[in-house]
Amino acid sequence: MPLFLLDRDGVVIVNRATSVKTPGDLTLIPGARDAIARLNGAGFHVAICTNQPELARRVLSKEQLDEVHAALTRLLAAGGATVDLVLCCGNDRKCPRRKPYPGMLNEALRRYEAVPSQTPFVGDQVDDLKAAFRAGCKRVLVRTGLGRKTLKKGLPDYVTPVAVYDDLRAVVDAQLADKL
Repeated sequence: MPLFLLDRDGVVIVNRATSVKTPGDLTLIPGARDAIARLNGAGFHVAICTNQPELARRVLSKEQLDEVHAALTRLLAAGGATVDLVLCCGNDRKCPRRKPYPGMLNEALRRYEAVPSQTPFVGDQVDDLKAAFRAGCKRVLVRTGLGRKTLKKGLPDYVTPVAVYDDLRAVVDAQLADKL
């Protein structure tokens, strides 16, 4: 079964100026739930790989983060969408799991025995693209979240090619039409 990797904030949920600390802080990006459900229906495993440095900074506890991810899973499931795995790096410094390093992506790839070159990683920041490059995954940038700012600043040449789409829904449309 193929794998689709997603960043969390800016791809699946709306970025907040302050971190998402409670289930009440969760707002899905329009179309994200349906896009994930369509991936599920097409036979994809879906995994989220997210940096959450608020853990290291003690702004958020592990229990709070688990509660947020459980609520996110329920929110997605209410629309028929399943995320098979949520991986998180809570470090706020250089770490092999923390994006821009590929640790979380590699962990998901191993777990699902996915082929990196056939596995997209969808993000909204340069660090997402760097992690995807280092893991050997397809690099996909969405304009939601911080994506527009990321594009405006420019992308490092070495992460190209990068497929750019308006949102996760458009990415999934392209994937399901075999154009990604």
